[in-house]
Amino acid sequence: MSEFLDLFEARQTGWTSGRPVWMTLNPLRYTSERLGATIHIPAEFVTDCASVPRIPFAWLLAGGRGIRSSVLHDYPYQTGYWLLEGHGQNDVPKDLVDDVFHESLLADPISGAGAFVARQMWRGVRLGGRGVWDKARDRARVLNPLWSAQGWPVLA
Repeated sequence: MSEFLDLFEARQTGWTSGRPVWMTLNPLRYTSERLGATIHIPAEFVTDCASVPRIPFAWLLAGGRGIRSSVLHDYPYQTGYWLLEGHGQNDVPKDLVDDVFHESLLADPISGAGAFVARQMWRGVRLGGRGVWDKARDRARVLNPLWSAQGWPVLA
């Protein structure tokens, strides 16, 4: 059964590109049925959460929804991998990251996204995330300058 094991706890650390930037205060873990493993997002990960366009229709549909799923999705978009408990660092393709994002939206009782909204958010990352995925290193340097300079954490 897919489920989040932790609540999202963060503090706002600033703004970038007109969006608030958040730093996780505690680890965020998600058990994925699709992966057969638990994803671990470490504390002090910096994210802009859901990058929903500020176009009125898109924002009304998905704005403020799926925050935990968005953090789960942002980590590999910045690093190219997930930290899997008991498996260490695992490189992942964009398609799988997007699919687990969708799975997590549906599994999260507090996501605010039902099946229709989750599907639209998945479509958004499938189409809109291509350029971001290709520029992950740039995004990591902007959002997480310390981790980018010192190396990203590895889960043993």
